[in-house]
Amino acid sequence: MAGFRVRRARARDIDVLVLHRRRMWEDIGGRTPEQLDAADPVYRRWYLRESRAGRYVAFVAEDARGRVVASGCLWLQPGQPRPGDASCVDPYLLSMYTEPEYRGKRLATRIVREAIRWCRENGYGRMTLHASKMARGVYRRIGFERTWEMRIRMKPSGKGAGRGRGRGRRGARPDRRSGESRPRP
Repeated sequence: MAGFRVRRARARDIDVLVLHRRRMWEDIGGRTPEQLDAADPVYRRWYLRESRAGRYVAFVAEDARGRVVASGCLWLQPGQPRPGDASCVDPYLLSMYTEPEYRGKRLATRIVREAIRWCRENGYGRMTLHASKMARGVYRRIGFERTWEMRIRMKPSGKGAGRGRGRGRRGARPDRRSGESRPRP
């Protein structure tokens, strides 16, 4: 599309990547401003650590003036070897966001296609993601297929509590828009 360019993110893009991730969570809903405020510096540190280790690749779309208006990231998460794939790395697409005034211009599609191209060029044969309800059509049109993953949210307790991936909430129910758990009213 004329006027827009998709490129690999650079270190100077960290602020907009953190902002886009926050706005993604705002659009999905179910998080308080306080939760988002607390999550921003945690994501920034994680992003820097993972990208320095070569496990995180981000892509941005710029408008004609060079302003970043959309972004998406690949996390090369540790995996397990399986028949036909001994890489032990599973590229995972996350933190996709397009600023509202630029939606409908296929920027997310361009970012996802660039991530797919990057994965192929680097020898990866598959990519996974968790799609918000509003983005599922984008991924289906590109060729992603729905899979069936199951999850349980648990409240950490005892020694080592809080070192896991997330904090469970007792009495949580799925959020219809995102599939994420949210507290019962």
